[in-house]
Amino acid sequence: MLHITHTTPNRLAAHLRRLQRAGEALLAHPDPVTTKAEGLWEVRVWRCLDKITDRHAFDAALARDLEDVGEIDLLAPRPSRSAAELDELLRRRIRRRLGTLASVLEQVEAHAELRSSGH
Repeated sequence: MLHITHTTPNRLAAHLRRLQRAGEALLAHPDPVTTKAEGLWEVRVWRCLDKITDRHAFDAALARDLEDVGEIDLLAPRPSRSAAELDELLRRRIRRRLGTLASVLEQVEAHAELRSSGH
């Protein structure tokens, strides 16, 4: 069970839904995804997930990201990937994180239901 801090389950669920919509909007945009846009969204995602005390619950998701997608080195002088490769990489990271958000949202909604039913 999740341990939610600094907010209520319903508020956290609403924020997770907004983050999902923002991630889906990034994917739906026809222009290539920029590292800045993806990075800003990712920061918002992790700030939201910080409201759940057991942050280690997401370690497996991060490890899968690194295995499947790899790291994005923003400090490298010249990326070794083409613009198309970088766009696909960023889109895969966003899709992965959307999966994580969907899973967390499901758990938060279950937590909210239990709380509202008095359990």
